[in-house]
Amino acid sequence: MSPKLRIAVQGCAHGELGQIYESLNRFSRGQLPDLLIILGDFQSLRSDEDLNSISVPKKYAKLGDFPAYFRGEKEVPLPTIFIGGNHECMQYLMELPFGGYVAKNIYYMGFSGAIVVQGIRISGLSGIFKRHDFYRSRPSMSQIEADGWQTHVKSLYHVRESDMIPLFMQSRIDVMLSHDWPVGAARAGNLKLLLSKKPFFRQDVENGKLGNPFSWQLLKLQFPAWWLSAHLHVYYKATISDNKRSRDDNHANPDEISLDLDDEPEDSVPSEKCEPPRRTNFLALDKCGKGRRHMEIIEVEMDLKHPTYNSDRIDIYIDPEFVSSVRYLQSNPPNRGLGDLDVVKLLQNRPPMSNVDWSVFATKPMNGQSAEEQTRQLGSLYKVNKDVNV
Repeated sequence: MSPKLRIAVQGCAHGELGQIYESLNRFSRGQLPDLLIILGDFQSLRSDEDLNSISVPKKYAKLGDFPAYFRGEKEVPLPTIFIGGNHECMQYLMELPFGGYVAKNIYYMGFSGAIVVQGIRISGLSGIFKRHDFYRSRPSMSQIEADGWQTHVKSLYHVRESDMIPLFMQSRIDVMLSHDWPVGAARAGNLKLLLSKKPFFRQDVENGKLGNPFSWQLLKLQFPAWWLSAHLHVYYKATISDNKRSRDDNHANPDEISLDLDDEPEDSVPSEKCEPPRRTNFLALDKCGKGRRHMEIIEVEMDLKHPTYNSDRIDIYIDPEFVSSVRYLQSNPPNRGLGDLDVVKLLQNRPPMSNVDWSVFATKPMNGQSAEEQTRQLGSLYKVNKDVNV
């Protein structure tokens, strides 16, 4: 069996970065894991000027710990990756639409993104699902500057269809990150216990509205080994397998995506070789705070033969397959909504992956580059570029 990558997973951060690193040191008894993942509400506020670009009640608006890490006054003790939530410094994150380093050793995954670490494919989706904004374009910085942050700040973090389509085109996801839950996750675990802790979830669970319906479809397509979420400020675990149907699936779902999931009727003749069921461990974590289950350490098997494996250090690579999908979609925008999209056909039409030069996709550690410089570099990678072979 291959060695495993030890990953610390943190729920909502709410700007308490120093407390998270201190908690991690205690939680791991001084033996820090290889990587830290933060599942949103990171709040990368650099100065008071950023406060008007975050959606929080005024009494909770504060800079938090991030400025000290941003300025290099405090050291980040281990590689840290985060996705966005619904309480973020959108000024900074809008400057990094493809993702990038917000501080030394702290990497943001963008509105959606995929990276490879030690051969492990980690994909992420920032924000939360709101149906009324899902098919709309995200406002541009010029629109925001014209209208003011208060006009758009509550919609910028809403998940867009364009964020999700490249995730459906991934051939494999090992670890998936999302701020809000896939809509069927609550029913897959101990729902009675969940509702005893959060009784006000009941109506949304019964109406199939507790979370993102498209994330649920993505889970059922990919079955990553782990799906990690936060947002609801509760610790919750579930195991989701393709050999049993969730109760959510007993009802027609208007958001069902056209996917070939190899579902067979119960009385069908089994194949000669039965494949083991695919299984996803769903883990949701609480927000940072005393007495809250906001952190857990998971282990994921590394691929020692993968070009991204390095026995001496942890390197973060942008997933070339995700880049290829984004490029393809830019040149060939779908003429159907995600609910009617034939993902299999998209994959067939996307140029095949071959002869990947992984050095091109290695993230560049932050050494004084501005967000603008990082975005310019990543923009050249995501756009059609003859110099990059994927």
